[in-house]
Amino acid sequence: MNRRRGMTLIEVMLALALFAMLSVFVLSVVNSVLGLWQAGERRGNGDLAFSAASARMRADLAAMHFGPSGWFIMDDWEAWPAEDSQPPWRLPCLRFLARGASLPTDDPTGRAAIEVAWAMVPVDGASSRLSRLVRLAQPVRAGKTFQNDKDFLATLRTGAGVPMVEGVAHLEWNAFTPEGETVVNYRVPSETPFDFPSQVNLSLERVGPEAQQNPLTLDEDISASSQRLVLRGNYPLRTPGFVLIDREWISVQGTFPGLKIVEHGMRNTVVSDHSRGDAAWAPVSFQSQFNLASEGRRVLP
Repeated sequence: MNRRRGMTLIEVMLALALFAMLSVFVLSVVNSVLGLWQAGERRGNGDLAFSAASARMRADLAAMHFGPSGWFIMDDWEAWPAEDSQPPWRLPCLRFLARGASLPTDDPTGRAAIEVAWAMVPVDGASSRLSRLVRLAQPVRAGKTFQNDKDFLATLRTGAGVPMVEGVAHLEWNAFTPEGETVVNYRVPSETPFDFPSQVNLSLERVGPEAQQNPLTLDEDISASSQRLVLRGNYPLRTPGFVLIDREWISVQGTFPGLKIVEHGMRNTVVSDHSRGDAAWAPVSFQSQFNLASEGRRVLP
């Protein structure tokens, strides 16, 4: 006589508990893999945007005019004046004269000289520290020139320029001078024997569109004396060296979600208190290096 023995209630409950534990484990693995894939996707999109801008900048610098009339300016401009306790917000820009024959999209005739400028411009006014990198170009003409600061700023404030990279949180240009020094401000006026820099370097930190729509947020209040900040949200693949909260740059170390605060008020920003839930921008960094022809030596008659 065959007797079938069924599962007891305890065995059924144990089986359900094991199934639930296995489900939680599988879901956590899937979420982790999905998070890494999404972070990689965001990084890839950022790479493409920066690569396209870098390639265009390389072509512009390769077309630089090294003759007697050539000129080069690397400096910054005051996007917003000082207010209350905030210092003026200054954004970098790069301007130079180029040969139209090397820039057919700007000079189809190939006979003109083209003034080229790359500049950071604000996106949402002084309330935001995210900007965009734009490119401007115009043929040389009498009356207005990018070499003149007043004319150039007037052009910038009209909103002119082609956007090249959006969501830029920070950007730096530096140049190697003929003396081998690294500088962030450099001017080579036209009709002078001054040599151009031999190399121009670009360092850019960007917050992608998805990160802007779903930013990291503070999980607790922080003050000027805080030594730690805790973030929640979709973390980037790499921990950045700086985090932007409101208008303050904070230098950080460690791994997400808890980061050690190295120093408050970096990059000429004011130390401030921040509340739980405030957006925290953790930008992704990109770099490019551009070597100038003939090591930047001016061609004189």
